[in-house]
Amino acid sequence: MPSVKPRKPVKVGRVGGVLLLPLLLVGGVLSIPYTMVRRRLKSRRERRFANAMKADGRIIEWERFMTEIDAGHGTLIVERFSFKDPVRLWWTREDVYEVCPYPLVDWLTMARETSFDAVRDWCHSKYTSNTGSASLVDGNQEQWRTIRGSSPLSFRDGIRYLEVPPPRRSC
Repeated sequence: MPSVKPRKPVKVGRVGGVLLLPLLLVGGVLSIPYTMVRRRLKSRRERRFANAMKADGRIIEWERFMTEIDAGHGTLIVERFSFKDPVRLWWTREDVYEVCPYPLVDWLTMARETSFDAVRDWCHSKYTSNTGSASLVDGNQEQWRTIRGSSPLSFRDGIRYLEVPPPRRSC
């Protein structure tokens, strides 16, 4: 394997730093409206997706979801696209851990390692795709806080859940 030489840092100097400062300020100012527009577009896209799932009869209301989860029925599937993007929460009557034909690992491992692409694809086709069987959970941020666990990105005891990234985009 060829060795990779580390890159030497580029020295900008005082004059270069002074010339670079306005460029950084402009970039910082432009990032604010860009971020606002990007969030609004993502929010609109998620609303459209939720409306499509509702039209297909694939929404479960919060109260019914809580009844099922409190009774120990089914699995919550947390479809996380990235650390920053929206999270879709799905519920299925099945125990995903029992029916999954693949080894299940944490979200970050599934997202990083291509050896777990089969799990991602299986979960998507069986549960979270347009033809899947899971129901999108209709809940707001305040409701979701009631089932959060003590550590970040976790849920309270007794809730069976699986975090899964969506399938990789085909090139």
